[in-house]
Amino acid sequence: MRPLTVEEIDPLWQSKENMEPEDAPGLVERLERRQPNILSYLLATGSDILEQEERAMVFFMGVLLWHVIDSLQIEVPELTLEMLVETEAKNFEMLEYLAGEPDSEFMDTVEKIMANYNQSDLLQYIIGKILQEPQKDVEITENHVGVIAIYLKTVIDCFDTIT
Repeated sequence: MRPLTVEEIDPLWQSKENMEPEDAPGLVERLERRQPNILSYLLATGSDILEQEERAMVFFMGVLLWHVIDSLQIEVPELTLEMLVETEAKNFEMLEYLAGEPDSEFMDTVEKIMANYNQSDLLQYIIGKILQEPQKDVEITENHVGVIAIYLKTVIDCFDTIT
């Protein structure tokens, strides 16, 4: 998939970020029709790690992430659950590797990863949104920020590699 820019992402995200609850089912139904495995993944994600409020946030952000890609009319074949699970496992391996990095090398390693990441604007945008959630009265456990980012990165990676 071509790299997405903040200029493309932001207006599409903002258009749905504060949608009325009655508008959400239509968006979720479109996701279910076009990417049922993404819907299943987002519904199951973090059930053994995250608090309910955090899981709801991951679900909503995942739906918005798909909305951005869908609205840009990027043709994405249907993702498989196997692809999502394999990609998630690789992302958690990366997270474990980063957790083992000395503080002095951590930021250098993250910068190198982001410099070579095809969807760095999209991932940075998502991470920024995760970090804004406490301002919106969503309590995020401190050590869950990275886990939440990994779940959403998994969806990004799958979209990126299949197109």
